[in-house]
Amino acid sequence: MISNSQPNFTNDEHGRLREQIKLSLQKAKSQRDQLLRNDKRFNIATLLLGAAATFIAGESAIAGEPMLGNWRTTTTIASICTLGATVATGIHKQIVPTDMIIETSECTAQLKVLAIETIPGDYDVDTVTDSYQRLIAEFSRIDV
Repeated sequence: MISNSQPNFTNDEHGRLREQIKLSLQKAKSQRDQLLRNDKRFNIATLLLGAAATFIAGESAIAGEPMLGNWRTTTTIASICTLGATVATGIHKQIVPTDMIIETSECTAQLKVLAIETIPGDYDVDTVTDSYQRLIAEFSRIDV
């Protein structure tokens, strides 16, 4: 029940704000999850390419003979793998900046708090609206 000390907000206003917060939470979660998936993909690519280069060069050195045909082919393949790992690392940092993962995670957590605050039907719409607007301003890089 709405307290007499609060302005008379209709259930529609409470419901609209609650739904807007839920929608923003879904968007922030989706953005965070996409960043995490891309982060994982780039980490795996970098790891596999680096491991392949190390294996090819190391196995050839231990055996004392080229692993893939001749030395030129073996060293070319190993260097291409190393180049791929280096490029993947550089692109990774541009496409999936660590600070964005942290920021989307923090935004998601704060939106969860607001969503919980709106569960009771008698929450203070002004207070939650102000908190929501501050959150949107603080996390302007995130599409909420």
